[in-house]
Amino acid sequence: MLVECESCLAKVQVAVIGSYIRQFEPDWMYNVQFSLCKCPVCLNPILIEQELDFPPFEQDPEWGNPKIIYPHNSFHINPVIPQSLNRSLLESIKCFKAGALTASIIMSRKTLEAFCIEKGIKENNLALSIKKLKEEGIINDQIYEWANGLRLAGNKAAHGFDTDFEHLDAKDVLDFTIAILDFTYSFKDKFEKFKIRVNQTDELMSTTRTE
Repeated sequence: MLVECESCLAKVQVAVIGSYIRQFEPDWMYNVQFSLCKCPVCLNPILIEQELDFPPFEQDPEWGNPKIIYPHNSFHINPVIPQSLNRSLLESIKCFKAGALTASIIMSRKTLEAFCIEKGIKENNLALSIKKLKEEGIINDQIYEWANGLRLAGNKAAHGFDTDFEHLDAKDVLDFTIAILDFTYSFKDKFEKFKIRVNQTDELMSTTRTE
């Protein structure tokens, strides 16, 4: 079976390890076949879905074009991320899916620049802006390391004219960009609200004990 491996970004003849048919009786024409396959190049698993196809001239039905349902090559964008960052992040994802890996990395860097501006940080260069984010407690040491690595990859993409990036490198940069925004606009805010609730509960219990 010939499919496009999401990991290799190439068409490969996969080996079918096992199959299962989801039957819809008595409407068997809606049956669906699921096949667990293995890429011969990267050896990663691929789960494929196929519906019955009915050729013309009353020929016997056959399984139609394979649809990959795992791995699902998509990126989750948190809805709480500001619109100004959402636009550049979406462009980075579009470039990645189109195979424009260098452009994707550059757009990830631009997303990081926009993130600094969104937080009111406007230093002379991105390196200083990222450092300022850490100094002001907007990001922690781990996120600082990710952001700095993202910055360096972006510099290499913008100025290294003879540099070619691997698919996995571009995906990692995009994943780190999304993780930085998720940490700041989702997990960090949730934790701060959690601390406030805990403190309020402690104060209430303390007041109750002293009354």
